[in-house]
Order: sequence, then structure tokens, then C-alpha cells
Amino acid sequence: MKIAIVTGASSGLGREFVKELAAEKKYEEIWVIARRKEELLSLAQSGVRLHVLPLDLTLEESFKDISGLLEKEKPEVGLLINNAGFGHVISFEEEKSEEILSMIRLNNEAPLRLIKLCLPYMKRESAIINVCSAAAFVPLPKLAVYSASKSFLLHFSRALAGELKSKNITVTALCPYWIRDTEFISRAGGPKSPFGALTAKDVTEAALSASRKGESLCIPGIMGKLTYLGGRFLPLSILLSFQKMFRA
Repeated sequence: MKIAIVTGASSGLGREFVKELAAEKKYEEIWVIARRKEELLSLAQSGVRLHVLPLDLTLEESFKDISGLLEKEKPEVGLLINNAGFGHVISFEEEKSEEILSMIRLNNEAPLRLIKLCLPYMKRESAIINVCSAAAFVPLPKLAVYSASKSFLLHFSRALAGELKSKNITVTALCPYWIRDTEFISRAGGPKSPFGALTAKDVTEAALSASRKGESLCIPGIMGKLTYLGGRFLPLSILLSFQKMFRA
């Protein structure tokens, strides 16, 4: 049985990934992981067979459950999408320590552990998409932990892509700018109408296309590309002034 696994699948970008994969009809089953069971169950109307896993990826027992299920089913993992993550627009001084640790567990530890679990079940032409962020390119005040966590995931992803190239397993780091039709902006406390915001459909289509082409980096949208270039060639002070100017 060939499967895809999508984390953070209950809403936003993760939900859109499930819809796109269901439309492709490439996988016999999609394993959907998130904390909110009802939202996951509502994905059943997508027309593809789903395996609903209402799990919290900041908890140790969740990985034991996933490991046990993989050992039992022994599927071919054709695609793993590490989408689950969160961030807050808040100063490091104000952010609660438990929130910081949860963010690091979900944004960094969870993807690494899931990749470790899934690699033995991957074959040639399998793929991994790690959802990073354009914030990975710039150290952002008020998003200090989030941007640092996404920078870690970006660098890990690109290094892992090099390691797995000989096995013909693709690793794509997806680095989108703000996405308007997700819960992330409101939950993170981001700008209400960020200039150049993307849609979840645009991002998922770009990510799946990049993965199929074997690309290690996907930056959808002009603002993400400008952030990438700015992070490489401009002083941070100038970048941050642009951020304020465009309410980015």
C-alpha cells in the first residue's frame, strides 16, 4: 500500500495539501495527523481513503503510536509532508517558556522524528516536503524563536536533500510568505492584510510541483523571493525597515 502522510492536516495549508493529493489519486491512502479529530474526519469527503490520526506531535506517545502503525501496516511512504507548526508575534521576553519549548518541539523535533520513522518505509522516488517559511531567511524581531526554528528546518532540509540524493528520495524545503486563507496569521498575531500574501492553493501547487521536479527549495510568490534575496544581500537593518514599510 502506497501512502502519503500529512501533518497539521486539520486546517489551512495541511488541509489544502490533502485535497490536492486526493485529486491526484496517486496514493491508496492518506494518513492525516492533527489534534482536532472532527476537522480531520470532515476531510473524508475528499474521496480518498483516509487514516485519521488525532495526535499531538509535541507528545512522546504520539510517535510511539505512529511507529507502531508503520510496523503493523508496513506501507510504502511515497510522500511525507511535515506541515504542523506554529509561531507567535511576540517579544522573546514576553513569550512563555512552555510556549517556546512547544514551538521547538513541533517546528523542529517533530519533523526530524517523523522523517526518522518514515525513511525505512521509503523507496526510490519517495519525497519529503518540510514546510519552512520565508521567515527562515531573516532573523525577525517579535518572531525570534519562530524564524530561528524555521531557519533550522530549512538548513536541515537542504542538507538532508544532499544525503538522500543517491537514494533518489527528494527533500523539498517549502518557504512561503504569509498565507491569507489559513489560521496562522490570526493565531500568530500577524499583520491583518500583509502585502503580497499568498493563498493555500497557490502554495500547495507550487510545493507539489517543486517536489515532483526534485527541487530542494521552493519559494512561492514574489515577496518570498524578495525576502530570500534580501536576506542574502542586504543588511538586516534595511530589511527590517522594508518589513515595517510594507507591514510584512
